[in-house]
Amino acid sequence: MPSFDQLARTRTTLDPGEIAHLQRLVGSWALLSDLSHSDLLLYVEADREGAGFMALGHCRSVTGPTVHPHDPVGMIVESRRQPLMARAISDGRLVEGLIPSSGTPGDVVGDDEVVEEALEQPGLGGRLVGEYVPVRFGDRHIAVMARESDSTLTRQASPLERAYRNVWRRLAEMVMSGEFPFVTEEGAGEFREPRVGDGSVLLDRERHIEFVSPNAVSALHRLGVGQNPQGRTLRELGIDEAVVGRAFTTHHSTVAELVVGEDLNVVVRCHPLLSKGRVTGALLLTRDISELRSRDRLLLSREVTIREINHRVKNNLQTIQALLRLQARRAPSADARVAIEESARRIGAIAIVHETLSADAADEVEFDQVVAKVLGMVEEGSSGPESPLRVEVVGGLGTLAGNVAMPLAVVLTELVQNAIDHGGDGLGCVVSVELEASAQELRLRVVDRGSGVPDGFSLDRDAGLGLTIVRTFVVQDLGGTISIRSRGNERDRDSGSGPEGFATGCEVEVKIPRSGRSMPLG
Repeated sequence: MPSFDQLARTRTTLDPGEIAHLQRLVGSWALLSDLSHSDLLLYVEADREGAGFMALGHCRSVTGPTVHPHDPVGMIVESRRQPLMARAISDGRLVEGLIPSSGTPGDVVGDDEVVEEALEQPGLGGRLVGEYVPVRFGDRHIAVMARESDSTLTRQASPLERAYRNVWRRLAEMVMSGEFPFVTEEGAGEFREPRVGDGSVLLDRERHIEFVSPNAVSALHRLGVGQNPQGRTLRELGIDEAVVGRAFTTHHSTVAELVVGEDLNVVVRCHPLLSKGRVTGALLLTRDISELRSRDRLLLSREVTIREINHRVKNNLQTIQALLRLQARRAPSADARVAIEESARRIGAIAIVHETLSADAADEVEFDQVVAKVLGMVEEGSSGPESPLRVEVVGGLGTLAGNVAMPLAVVLTELVQNAIDHGGDGLGCVVSVELEASAQELRLRVVDRGSGVPDGFSLDRDAGLGLTIVRTFVVQDLGGTISIRSRGNERDRDSGSGPEGFATGCEVEVKIPRSGRSMPLG
């Protein structure tokens, strides 16, 4: 199904400003739908002359039953079957009528305010109650907002529903005059946007309370209001009414969160009610979000705890790494120093991942940042005046889960260090790291310019400690594959047969499926 913007641009004659106005209406009309307990549909004249009206938008109420179980967006309605709609947009006023679902079109009867027309409504047995509100933008009416409900499902009007219907009519008049939707409104941001059913308070032009819904009464009680709020202002009830003051002053919708003590939070959204540019009252929607805020605090505490754990793990690993390097300098033999330095380097790679995780509570790592730090650590420990070293990185792997990034960082460290140890060509060492990510797998390729792998090399038989660690992480923990071959010969070295011809270096390729197993580290 095309988007609202695509439908409006391709199947109507509306200009960008008019489309933007209708998009604001669709973004705000859940309020009107809930107040009217009805479905709302937005109809626009189709781009072909005489084609009728096209349904550009549809909203279902959460306070009443729907009369359109299927999506009507994109549906074309002939003008002769909707004379009320045509009258509303031509006369520029609200038209109300009954729509029998008998399935045979009929003539419009009655006076200008209440008329009847027959319209097919498959699956419905009763009559639809319809109101057609012309939508004004600038100096003309560009669309019709239709309110439709099933008369057989309509409940007996209670004081609550009568109050809601009154506010619906006032907002419908604002739609007809172009005063609703508001051009700008205060964004909800981190607030949980309240809806009509959460609690509604109606104010008059003097900011006195005219009506309070039961849920709003409960919210006021939680704010410490024990007296009858009818006829009083929020200030008289001891509630900060700055949100109301801003709405009355700016003629825009405003929002605020009222906080009482440490465990009571109520969000208030204030919609000013306008008539010919003057404020005639306001509708306040309230929502008690105390439980949500309590959960937010728990989540925040958990996030801080996770970051602190990762930070401490990183510090402990770096301490172990420093101790190993200190021990390496005092080792009696060169082989012992090399072995201890390799262990320190592996621990350092894991510490880098924990350092990245400590910056964010999410169990995900921007792995390209890890690559830069790991390679910097390897270059720092291997480069020197007599052995110049250059590591080139191409591509990236993006964001990875922490339990994938951890072993992969160690794999990268081992492969690059192995390339440095065996890939020199007498003029220094150049190592290329190629990273590629697709929807199915991750690929890591390390290439050097040395003499390649010896004939008959086998990972099962000839791998040292470093390659054994790599293979364990890749195959057993990440569910991937690893292959080693000399450049210039495409035969996989795992086959056990040696290459023929001149070798131009060694290439190690690691492939890890996106859905592969991951080791339980971190």
